[in-house]
Amino acid sequence: MNKVIKDPIHEFIDFNGPRENELKKLLSDPYFQRLRRVKQLGFSDYVFPSAAHSRFAHSLGVYKIAKRMLMIIEPEEATGKWSPKAEACLAAALLHDVGHGMFSHAFEKAMEFFLARNTLEGQRAKSFATAVDHEAVGRRIITDSSIGGALANFGGPHFPGMVRDIIKKKDKNCVYTSIVSSQLDADRLDYAKRDAYFAGVSSGGIDLDWLLRNFKQGQNGDAHFLYVDSKAYISLEQFTVTLFQLYPTIYLHKKTRGLEFMFAQLLSRVFQMIASDDVTSTGLSENHPFVRFFREPDNLDHASLLDDTLFWGSLHQFREATDTSVSDIATRLSDRRILPMIDIWKVADEVLALRSTTSALPAISRVALIEGICVAVAKKLQEDSSIWSDSYYYDTYNRPIYKPKGIIGGDPQQINVSVGGQILDIASISPVVASAASFNIHRIYYDDQNILKADILKSAIKALIEAELKDRGS
Repeated sequence: MNKVIKDPIHEFIDFNGPRENELKKLLSDPYFQRLRRVKQLGFSDYVFPSAAHSRFAHSLGVYKIAKRMLMIIEPEEATGKWSPKAEACLAAALLHDVGHGMFSHAFEKAMEFFLARNTLEGQRAKSFATAVDHEAVGRRIITDSSIGGALANFGGPHFPGMVRDIIKKKDKNCVYTSIVSSQLDADRLDYAKRDAYFAGVSSGGIDLDWLLRNFKQGQNGDAHFLYVDSKAYISLEQFTVTLFQLYPTIYLHKKTRGLEFMFAQLLSRVFQMIASDDVTSTGLSENHPFVRFFREPDNLDHASLLDDTLFWGSLHQFREATDTSVSDIATRLSDRRILPMIDIWKVADEVLALRSTTSALPAISRVALIEGICVAVAKKLQEDSSIWSDSYYYDTYNRPIYKPKGIIGGDPQQINVSVGGQILDIASISPVVASAASFNIHRIYYDDQNILKADILKSAIKALIEAELKDRGS
């Protein structure tokens, strides 16, 4: 008994034999179906119109890759008769994103924004923070919901805990854990291909089939892991570079980040007013899912309603809100009038390019200099009340190309390559990966209604960059 789902990235998602088809029933659970209504890339389709694929489709892709990786560990079971640990791995691959809220990571950012600006009582603050942490919510769904019941029926009372622990990375020496969560896992292998495909961008690509054909199983003490011989290491290098380049291209795109900030502003204001018992001014009713979620954040039934469609369906209500902050941001979002921003990094880069003393610096030294300048400038700006405004938002993020562990002999949480019979971290043999390259953003978003303030901000940034360069003797 085999069933197949068509997919543009992997062609087919196969469920072979009675056990895999029993797992397939998880797809019909309401908690999993909700992932159809959560976009994988949040607001990215405002920038890349076709990037509207769902967490549902991504989760199926992760399942497909995880299954192919498991065939290396349990080749004799490839027909669908897996060990209990392998079955838990497959279930974890399907369910690894089941706790995501609306617009994926953007929802967590919005709630961090609210909690940083509003004081809640101890236990309530903890409950609210947990309720918007997709990993914590996912663990609860896996053990305490209808999905937990289905998993227990499938593999026994301890099976939901096995699935949860794989996603949680409880045993970092476990090869089954590394398939779902590591620096070379099924999750990354799927979204690196899927996100680039649907966004319509080209970032080098990943030779996924070649990689999967060349994986081998290794052991180093108690640690079990996958590795490749040196002949396939270029494909691994290509994977790390491709994933790295997707950050400036897609994930950290300036307009996407601006939209996420506006979304955070809006929800933070809405929750602030709900907390003040002023629901009416938000444009919502007392029975609205946002209100119910805020009142009872521990209730999984309320959390299950928080998907993208809830927000878009509520946007016209927010536009009609009597609170001007809510209505203004909602209108801007619906009209795609994204807040403007100043890129401190870009300004610093341009200033350095005009200086003979710094224009010839090696790339690593130049990047380190710009990073230090940006951090110092942002700090001084926020400390100067004559320049800084509460309406400004400083957006910063650092994404390294790779996080080396450097364990000789191999480790499940590093990318392993065999060279001359010795298994090494890829950073030990790849000059590209070992370069310690990172992509950094230092941006300030501001309200364009106050042009004078914006002009002062722009002038201050350039002046501070010049002063910082002078202090550093550059």
